[in-house]
Amino acid sequence: MSAGRDQTIDMFRGIAILLVVLFHFTARLPAYALNITEGAPLPVFFGWVGVYFFFIISGYCIFMTLERSATVGVFLARRISRIYPAFVAAVLILFVFGLVAYIPSVPEAKFHVIPPNLLDVVMNLFFVGEIGEWVDGSFWSIAVEVKFYLLVALLAGVFHDRVRFTRVFAWLALVMAPIWAVSTLFSHLGSGPITPQSMLKFLAIAPYLSFFAVGILGRQFEAGTKGTGRLLAANVVVSTVVVWIEAYSFELHDGWLTATVCALVYLMLVALFLRFVRGKALPTLPGLSFGIAQIGLLSFSWYLIHENVGISMLTTLDLYMPAHLALLVTVASTFLLAIGFAALFEWRFRKPVERLAMAALDWLGHRANWLAPLRTAAATPAE
Repeated sequence: MSAGRDQTIDMFRGIAILLVVLFHFTARLPAYALNITEGAPLPVFFGWVGVYFFFIISGYCIFMTLERSATVGVFLARRISRIYPAFVAAVLILFVFGLVAYIPSVPEAKFHVIPPNLLDVVMNLFFVGEIGEWVDGSFWSIAVEVKFYLLVALLAGVFHDRVRFTRVFAWLALVMAPIWAVSTLFSHLGSGPITPQSMLKFLAIAPYLSFFAVGILGRQFEAGTKGTGRLLAANVVVSTVVVWIEAYSFELHDGWLTATVCALVYLMLVALFLRFVRGKALPTLPGLSFGIAQIGLLSFSWYLIHENVGISMLTTLDLYMPAHLALLVTVASTFLLAIGFAALFEWRFRKPVERLAMAALDWLGHRANWLAPLRTAAATPAE
């Protein structure tokens, strides 16, 4: 990837993380939970779609990683080293933070209702926090990413031709999302925490596959692969419907306007991505574009640590200063924390963990023939 295109991807990440952070700090909780009595900042209620934009970017970048990896094992080792060191650090640090700092419990917003315990920490470290409590609410999307990596590895091990792999993934996304949508409609007729909808989210990441598919198909479209245009368009439509369904309030039978605004914001982000994969220059503003790209470089670390820390800061700062100033201080402070966190955990351990993961996967790959795709070195002719 050229330097210019690399910066564009970082700009996309920067846009996505800014949307998510502003959503969590202005719209995730009601104003009273943050001790705001007047002058609350305008809620960026649509900012959560930034997570889905992250999924598109991930689909695009992960497919490039797959293309450049000699084996499925190499692919997995690179992805593990990219995510796991920082994730482990975030889980442990934020668990301790929750023990010593005040984080409001807001049941009506489904926020920090039950404080996580040590068993939850273990479940978090294995990306199955849904079984108990996430240490930080933002971690759910990291678990979705990991399940996506495993699905990519599985399909890549079966379908060695990358064009065929792409089509299978795209069709899987087109099939699973409607099944999830129907289960969502029916699940709201009943009650209980475990529903077909929740199981499809947990086990099959069904509603999110179309977002990853948009990224993968975008990469193939960019490379000039024939037959990807219609599948790309279909997955854009399906993913937009998913956004609308997620935004609509089925409990209150309300929210048509909110859901439509969220869907339109998502389509604007998709339009930027499609312009990018078509090779057309994106609008740039001197200084601003570079700044957003620099934010994008730190997006993973900022995403990991911002929510609980930021909410805790806001509940205190809003007692002593205007809400807009408290928001500005919190955004800046959590970003500065992300800079330090990235240097200490995200970047420092990536290469050592990659080497360790390579060795472990290679060892597994030589234990049985059916595990051979996990080998991190190409097989010799004798094998």
